[in-house]
Amino acid sequence: MKVFKLATLISLTVLASTQVQAVPSEATISQYNLAAEGDEDKVEVVYEQLQQQVAEQGADALSLVYLGSTQTLMGRDAFMPWTKMKHTEQGLATISKGLALMADSNIPLQEQLIRQGLPETLLAKAIAATTFTSLPDMFNHFERGYDLYLELLSDETFTSQDYDVISWIYVYAIKASLRAEDTSQAKAWLKDMQARNSQHPMTLQAQALIDKAA
Repeated sequence: MKVFKLATLISLTVLASTQVQAVPSEATISQYNLAAEGDEDKVEVVYEQLQQQVAEQGADALSLVYLGSTQTLMGRDAFMPWTKMKHTEQGLATISKGLALMADSNIPLQEQLIRQGLPETLLAKAIAATTFTSLPDMFNHFERGYDLYLELLSDETFTSQDYDVISWIYVYAIKASLRAEDTSQAKAWLKDMQARNSQHPMTLQAQALIDKAA
């Protein structure tokens, strides 16, 4: 019994330590979400926090994707055209590094940390896809982002996740499909959402997007 208690205590200690070391921190992700929604005051704060966390704890795939996405937000909010270009292109390069690192790591899904309710690789792909498809056409990353959505939303490891956690990703994917004039895909994704929860706020939002585009 004493051995079992000691082993349990060690396991809990290791888990707590891992959670403390997780980057980006949950506080930084919360700030990022506000920045992505349009709070310009949060962008520089998130960028500095991510830079510091990467410098102190090393660069992992998820932190690089968040850092790159934040750099594109800096481009979004910049006033001068060349500054917009510089930040956005830097951000795209940083996200690409994160995705490449993720592809090379091959960490099994069940061994990954759960961040924002999702295994890290699924969240990283979702943030990358959302970032790529939100940029103007001149940056030539929309198709890459849309392909990420097509890959992600056809993956059983993603679709089997809790609907409350992934429903927002469906909405952004539908926005991208409508921008691509791929209405049939938008309707197929909406059908999946309705099958999961027809009255969920995100399902209703997706329905409204498709109705508006009709």
